[in-house]
Amino acid sequence: MILHKLTLNNVGLFRGKQTVRLTPKDDKPIILIGGMNGAGKTTLLDAVRLCLYGKRALGSRVSLGEYQEYLSQIIHRNSTANSPIDHASVTLEFEYSRDGEKKRYTVERSWKRQRDSKAIKEVLAIYENDRLNTDFEAEYWQDYINELVPIGVSQFFFFDGENVRKLVDDSGHDAFLRESIKALFGLNLVERLQSDLHIYANRLVKRDSPESVQKEITEVELEIENLRNRLVDIEVESEKIATQIDNLESEIEQQEHRLATEGGNYARQRENLQRQQEQLQIQIEDLKNKIRAQCGELFPFTLVPKNLNRLKTQFVTELQLNEWDAKNRALKAHKDLLLKHLPSEEFWADISLESSQISAIQDKVTSLLTKPLEYPEELQGFKKIRERSSAEYDCILEWIDTCLNKIPQEFRKLNDILQSTQSEFKKVENALQKVPPEDVLKPIIEDLSDLNKRLGQLQIQEQNANEVICSLKDQIEKVEQRRDMLYRTQQLRQAHIKRPRQVKSVQAVLTEYTAQLTQAKISTLSDAIVEGFNRLSHKPDRIKHVELDPQTFAVTLYDMSNHSVSKDELSAGEQQIYTIALLWGLARTSGKLLPMILDTPLGRLDSNHRQLLVEYYFPYVSHQVILLSTDTEIIGHLLSLLEPYTSHTFHLAYQQAEGHTTIGKGYFG
Repeated sequence: MILHKLTLNNVGLFRGKQTVRLTPKDDKPIILIGGMNGAGKTTLLDAVRLCLYGKRALGSRVSLGEYQEYLSQIIHRNSTANSPIDHASVTLEFEYSRDGEKKRYTVERSWKRQRDSKAIKEVLAIYENDRLNTDFEAEYWQDYINELVPIGVSQFFFFDGENVRKLVDDSGHDAFLRESIKALFGLNLVERLQSDLHIYANRLVKRDSPESVQKEITEVELEIENLRNRLVDIEVESEKIATQIDNLESEIEQQEHRLATEGGNYARQRENLQRQQEQLQIQIEDLKNKIRAQCGELFPFTLVPKNLNRLKTQFVTELQLNEWDAKNRALKAHKDLLLKHLPSEEFWADISLESSQISAIQDKVTSLLTKPLEYPEELQGFKKIRERSSAEYDCILEWIDTCLNKIPQEFRKLNDILQSTQSEFKKVENALQKVPPEDVLKPIIEDLSDLNKRLGQLQIQEQNANEVICSLKDQIEKVEQRRDMLYRTQQLRQAHIKRPRQVKSVQAVLTEYTAQLTQAKISTLSDAIVEGFNRLSHKPDRIKHVELDPQTFAVTLYDMSNHSVSKDELSAGEQQIYTIALLWGLARTSGKLLPMILDTPLGRLDSNHRQLLVEYYFPYVSHQVILLSTDTEIIGHLLSLLEPYTSHTFHLAYQQAEGHTTIGKGYFG
């Protein structure tokens, strides 16, 4: 299948007819379409699916009313027109090979708002080789398209990269994979056949059963039908509530961002900041008082350290001089005593010396003793300021040491603490200045409170709905068991009837066929997933093999050591690569040669994974690859890598003044 042309007429942001020619040229598979966020890239992807599948493109459980509302929203709104636009259409031209024969198809789906009501009328037309298809009645055209391009298979080829990671979530991953594989391998048709055979067998039993049993079976089947209808209604309601919850959570996130932008974080800390400011003010005043106290005592003397050192030297020298004076006084007393006793006969009585010798000795000793003790050079000529006691000297010297050492250290410490506290006070003061006025934040906070209240109510409703769903499922299971017991009882009575036995035989064959087909296909799919993941991951040996449960289709990943790897253990980038590898594997296993359309393909990937996808995925994933990229994804080096595989490019430009988007040739810049 090759897409040749997509034409949008008054769809979304596209006013009038806007056409994109998508036929690849020169064996280059990639068509690159660039557009800023909000320019209409996703509208192109949605338009392809809407053109092919109509209401089914929105989901299997979308009601007609919801579909009508959706159509009302996508019809272009022209604010400059005199009258509102009341019609829109999407036309898709493609080539499809079937049974070895190529045919060109044109599918056109148009909508027109009815004047007499708010309803929108939808018209579908299919042209085959430029001729209106008359092989089928118009009411069967949708079935014909579904046969050409099954919707269950198309989701592997047409998808949004921004939403693709949601498939990894445990809440939806296995269910998605189970339904995808069933659609891919045709197992849903086998299940439908099994169900039809089961209904047929039950009807045989019912027809040949006694009237009382038939009546009971009818009542049980009616009860099952009523319960299932209630279950469908509750599930639809639960999905609506879940959508409302998602929208509310998004709105709450926006309001919280707005609150933060307006200074809400500071507002929440207002009281704490005010308390902190008061405490810091008290600390600052206490520190200033301590500094003032120091200034009122010895601190002024610390301002003249040179004078203090000179005074200290003076006092130390005076102390030394006092010591020498004390020594001289003590020595003089001893000298006087010796000079007093030196001339007496008693002093020399025990010494045998002549009088002349004694006289000579006396003269020499007297000469020595009468000489004063010589002061050190530094004390000679030194004069004291005034006489002081030793206690005075000790006190003054202690004050001087305190002024030179202790007081400056204490003052510097107090000053450092004061500066640090004042700096912290300034920060708190600045933070308080950023707190917006009450009238700015009050409406936002009230809106947030209201939104959270509504969210809580919806979550309670969702919980109640889920409880009802579980209860209904339990009731259905019990009633079905009762019905099956009635049928088995009747089947035992009618075991001799040939037709029920044939039905059972066919059902057994279908069960065996389903098991063998599933086993064969999931083996191929597992290999494809591993190959794709290791090819696209920057850790090429991250996953060794993948196991798919043939009953639940739950996926288990194994690393090179054969240890199971939970999907939660994968990084955010690896989770998206895993999902892309899963979709790639499903697409390859489907055997369908369909084009690939990817919207925002690189949005949540890091640079390494982006380059791996550009080099090893986009050029090879299909014979036709349509990439819808923003200006932050495929640019620079990545754009250069894609250039050899790019057939042609387009650019979606939103015209602000006119309120619509135009499609032009060429990429950004």
